[in-house]
Amino acid sequence: MGKFILRRAAQAILVILVATLLIFLATFALGDPFASTGEKAVPPAIAAANRAKYGMDHSLPVQYLTYLGNMVRGDFGIDFNQNRPVSELLAATIPNTVKLAVAAILLDVLIGVVAGVIAAVKRYSFWDVLVTVTSTLAIGIPPFVIGILLVANVSGWGPFPPVPRSFTVQVNWLNELILPAFTLAVIDAAFIARLMRGSMLEVLRADFIRTARAKGLPERTVITKHAMRNSLIPVVTYVGISLGVLFGGAIITETIFQYNGVGYLLSRSIVQNNAPVIIAIVVFSVVVYVLLSLIVDILYAYLDPRIRLS
Repeated sequence: MGKFILRRAAQAILVILVATLLIFLATFALGDPFASTGEKAVPPAIAAANRAKYGMDHSLPVQYLTYLGNMVRGDFGIDFNQNRPVSELLAATIPNTVKLAVAAILLDVLIGVVAGVIAAVKRYSFWDVLVTVTSTLAIGIPPFVIGILLVANVSGWGPFPPVPRSFTVQVNWLNELILPAFTLAVIDAAFIARLMRGSMLEVLRADFIRTARAKGLPERTVITKHAMRNSLIPVVTYVGISLGVLFGGAIITETIFQYNGVGYLLSRSIVQNNAPVIIAIVVFSVVVYVLLSLIVDILYAYLDPRIRLS
């Protein structure tokens, strides 16, 4: 297991280095990301501070090493609009996105796994048909449609804050979290239900399940202890990938609900052509996605020891 983890960690580091190199070439090698463009006038002092921060008066290899050093320290320069360190903006939004991602994933797993197990155990029953039809319909609905419907019909009602609203309006974090988390969870829960159903049906036909039943184990034990653990492998993979995407910032959903997370910060930064913030969020998203993929690989190997030998 130790060799497997070291091998996957080395691969993750290589992927991060390659990805950050591509980001660097796309932003620094092809021009000056801190220059004024079009209607966007960057204050000269801020532009000069960012150029010095990234060593843009040196050769490209030195600039890349400086860029890597800044990334490791979490120092991404100065924001164009508020004249604040970009790290402060990220520190204010990352916790909100983490809360949103965790809440959405918990809903995904709770709803999807339970629905998938019920559909597989009660194959061809009313519950199986209900789960299959509902998940199929849910997968076909884009998240922004669900978000817009919730904003139009639910926001401003009861505990849910109105959208749009002024930034001066203070909202309880839990009330602000529920609608965007539900929006993100709907489609993923449908995917997980389909994955879990298919995986459970395959595992339930396996020889070791027949052996467990032949030993006289209760059906509940066979399902929960033997079938579910092996059926969770594709679900773990999907959840890890989905979590990486959510941690990177659910741009559309956060923007629709004006949720102060990484995705909403990125959407505003793109509109404002705020290059330091865009660079920081893209790098952050890549690193988080790769690290979570590494964790998923390790969990995958734990659930299925055969993976360690591959």
